[in-house]
Amino acid sequence: MGVALLLFLVGATSAFAQSDATAEADGHFERGGYYEASKEYIKAYPRIKDDIEEKARCAYMVGECFRLMLTPDAAEEWYDKAIGLRYGEDHPEVYLHYGDIMMAQQEFDEAIEWFQTYAEKGGDASVSRARIQQADDDALALDEPPSRYVVQNLLLLNSDAYDFGAGFASKKSDEIVFASSRESATGSGEDPITGQSFMDLFRAEQDKKGRWSTPEPLNNTVNTPSNEGTVTFDKKFKTMYFTRCIVENDNNYACDIYRSSVMGTRMGPSELVDLVNREANDSSQVGHPAMSPEGDYLLFVSDMEGGQGGKDIWYVKYDDREDRFGEPVNLGPGINTPEDEMFPAMRYDGALYFSSHGYGGLGGLDIVRAMPMEGEMQFGEVEVLPYPLNSSSDDFGIIFYEGQDGGIFTSSRPGGKGKDDLYSFELPDIEFCFRANVYDYDTGIPLMGSITVQGSDGNSWALTADADGGVSLCEDEIQKNTTYTVEVKNDGYIGTGDKFSTVGLTESTTMAREYFLKEISEKEYPMPLVLYPFNQASLLINEEVNSADSLNYLLELLQVNETFVIQLEAHTDSRGGNASNMDLSQRRAQTCVDYLISRGIEAERLVAVGRGEEQLLISDAEINAMATNEEKEAAHQKNRRTVFRILRFDYVPKASE
Repeated sequence: MGVALLLFLVGATSAFAQSDATAEADGHFERGGYYEASKEYIKAYPRIKDDIEEKARCAYMVGECFRLMLTPDAAEEWYDKAIGLRYGEDHPEVYLHYGDIMMAQQEFDEAIEWFQTYAEKGGDASVSRARIQQADDDALALDEPPSRYVVQNLLLLNSDAYDFGAGFASKKSDEIVFASSRESATGSGEDPITGQSFMDLFRAEQDKKGRWSTPEPLNNTVNTPSNEGTVTFDKKFKTMYFTRCIVENDNNYACDIYRSSVMGTRMGPSELVDLVNREANDSSQVGHPAMSPEGDYLLFVSDMEGGQGGKDIWYVKYDDREDRFGEPVNLGPGINTPEDEMFPAMRYDGALYFSSHGYGGLGGLDIVRAMPMEGEMQFGEVEVLPYPLNSSSDDFGIIFYEGQDGGIFTSSRPGGKGKDDLYSFELPDIEFCFRANVYDYDTGIPLMGSITVQGSDGNSWALTADADGGVSLCEDEIQKNTTYTVEVKNDGYIGTGDKFSTVGLTESTTMAREYFLKEISEKEYPMPLVLYPFNQASLLINEEVNSADSLNYLLELLQVNETFVIQLEAHTDSRGGNASNMDLSQRRAQTCVDYLISRGIEAERLVAVGRGEEQLLISDAEINAMATNEEKEAAHQKNRRTVFRILRFDYVPKASE
């Protein structure tokens, strides 16, 4: 459950068949005093001699205490004892919770085995299936992270205790206040929930190199012998709001929100923010304050009547001129669920972030988001944030740097410094890279060709390949949401090129290309098949064939190689008279030339030549020897071809004259 319970003191639901030996421990547990309960259960365990069922329950309850105190290794030991005493025969939940603590430690295979055992021993099969699916999803997220977020433990801020609930204390986000139960906390006594000091608020500053100072406790106008935690500041960073849960003489009172004025590096006197009529309601918990970006709303968490169940997110309007808060309003079923919603925060753009048990996710508390919509405090559909922002442990208390998709949040995930730790997160820029190699088409030898890259954003580069035929643009030159045209040339070769685009890409990507250039010669060059209707010179275009697309290959070649003058040659098969075939092929060649001229190619660069049936690729004798009509027709088709030759490459484009 994590530190979420530390400022909302509630008991876990368990059925108690108390014995005299465990009565005191059960009382602590029902009040949420897990540390005190664990000590009493452990003390009672060896004293239970004859009642094996009660001894097994006692071991299970120790495991529950350690699970709720985020001490999974100790919980394992006591769950093992309970299972060894056959507690799971009538109480399959021990297997479920065993799986949960293995999940929290990212031991997913073992967790799945315990969830399966839970179902086999009579547990809810649907719960088992959901947990197993969650374990599979979590394992996959670790192996193949679904997002580019980078998360780092803030070692200089964290301790081996609980550190959580941060709020930025300056506009530059270089000052922070957070709650901690570290040894230097001034809270008196031992928290019966954790066995550590009561929570206090600590402050730290970040230097120009990004290094955080050693956290120091706030002065005693804020920190008291009771629990303080989970802070937010107004938009001018002149007032701090925080949660306080008063404990006096072993009595836990309902939590409330307080505020204090910033006075340099010190805080002024703290005063209650009266959101609940305590004369009529002395038990509803109120905490986890969060101020909206414009300072006109204060969000908070409460289990007061009128919610959706569990702990809900509420808000009140705030009138800065009158310094007055309105009536609490529940954010409604679009945000709140029958489970717990806690630790709200509003990003600079009005998006609502909070943590919940009610939206699935990766286990424990998960951070979720709802984007703003038109209307007062209206939000869209809730979505769970991906790993590594969420984990199989508790993740909560997210806050953002101004104008950035980065900030700080709290997590109890494995590998931390303490029970709950503060983590930074950022979404690094997507990086794109263009790498290309140029080769001779026939020999594969690298060519030191020239490569021009032109971006739709106006940026361009003229590059020369190295001795290996390689070039690259990898130093932030290639930008997102941009399309690039590439032209590759080398003296004595037919130039080529293509396009690539970063539009719509959401991951860092390397655009790898290989360009093979054909050396210029007097031979004829094949091109994509150009077809014509029977005995006609027009281009064949129907649902199956578009000969204009075939000619676009030549169009692009001429656009890249602006100095080329080419001869288009059309050939027929041997059927029909020689004179008519010559005339037909000439008209077909001219059709191709006319198409290229219509697309902007200068007429002086194009020569149309009809070859008729003079240069057959497959002779009539070879065709007549073929076995089937299909083979013969295919051979005639190969003879009916359109090719081109490069006559010269000294044409001066008109734009350059």
